[in-house]
Amino acid sequence: MRIAEWLTYTSIEQLRQLHRTYHENEMITHSKYDLIRSLLPKLGNKRNYQKQVEELTDIESRFLQLLVFDTSPAYTMEELLAKGRAALCQEEGEPRKLMAQAIGRGWLFQGYSHHTQYLYHVPTDTRKQMINCLLEPFRDEVMIRPPRYYRDEEKQITRDLWNFLVYLNKQIVRTAEGGGIYRNQLRQMMDTFSVSEELLSGKGPRFGFGRSYHLYPDRFSLIYDFTFYENYFTEDSDGYLRLVERNFGNISDTDMELIMFKLYRFWIRLYRRPIPNLPIILKWIGSLAHLGWFPVLTVKKVVSPWLSPFYYETVDSLFTRLLKMLGHLGVLRIGEESTGEQFLTLTPTGVKIFSDVSAFQEKVIDMAFINGRD
Repeated sequence: MRIAEWLTYTSIEQLRQLHRTYHENEMITHSKYDLIRSLLPKLGNKRNYQKQVEELTDIESRFLQLLVFDTSPAYTMEELLAKGRAALCQEEGEPRKLMAQAIGRGWLFQGYSHHTQYLYHVPTDTRKQMINCLLEPFRDEVMIRPPRYYRDEEKQITRDLWNFLVYLNKQIVRTAEGGGIYRNQLRQMMDTFSVSEELLSGKGPRFGFGRSYHLYPDRFSLIYDFTFYENYFTEDSDGYLRLVERNFGNISDTDMELIMFKLYRFWIRLYRRPIPNLPIILKWIGSLAHLGWFPVLTVKKVVSPWLSPFYYETVDSLFTRLLKMLGHLGVLRIGEESTGEQFLTLTPTGVKIFSDVSAFQEKVIDMAFINGRD
């Protein structure tokens, strides 16, 4: 519902609270009609929203981002408190206070029916206006033409997923004692892929980003984990990879766009464990990339507060890894000028995915899968 409707249904106590917020020392009328009439010009005003956004502290701004970029129709108190804790980013503060401030500013309204009285809602027009205000400072940074060079892997990962399963169907594939496919056969198989990757050298630790992440390069690791998770093949006790014929037959009749959406959701579930704030990071990347060819350095500046080091991974390396995987997933085109400055934008597939998939709804994948217990 829009803000005008929420004002009609909300309690007179919240209306008075809103009046105190927006009219300070002005006399508070006892009439609900007069309260609503005095509030509408304030709450529906773009300049007022912009002023609010500009005056927020970093913590308050992060809480607002979590409210408006998450398109869930309603939140429980526990979900809002969790957003408050996430917005603190390990700084001192009270999540409950952030929630109270949001209610006092008219960003949140409590449900009014028997079924919704314990749920909180962001008015639809408030959400839209706030997102526009958050994006407004960045619109002038868009480059109106493509960069000199850019890489586009749209739809290629689903083709290579298919190539992997076809290879399993035609060849006997067995894993070495360490669990990975023998290097010569792995290289032979990956030569059939449209996107090449260097095999792992075996140097340095690799963990946290998937079940087979320590065995294979990033892109193929995702393909392997997804197809195993979806039961397109099994790993038997002798180390052989066995194609599940029934499921392999089904995939040929499945819309590859549907497979792409499932793969993207799976990637979110996989990467959300080492990167807990991945949903809001993806919303920012998608929103900025949707504007056009956007500078990577600015994207990094915007999302870095949401990133935390993960064991051997730094904020910089996590950001680089995210962009690389979004490129591999065919969601982003990433390009570079002759000066070395990088830009990114959404592919047509990326536009659909960011429109239809809410990363906030994707739950972290079970650790039993990561640890190889299925």
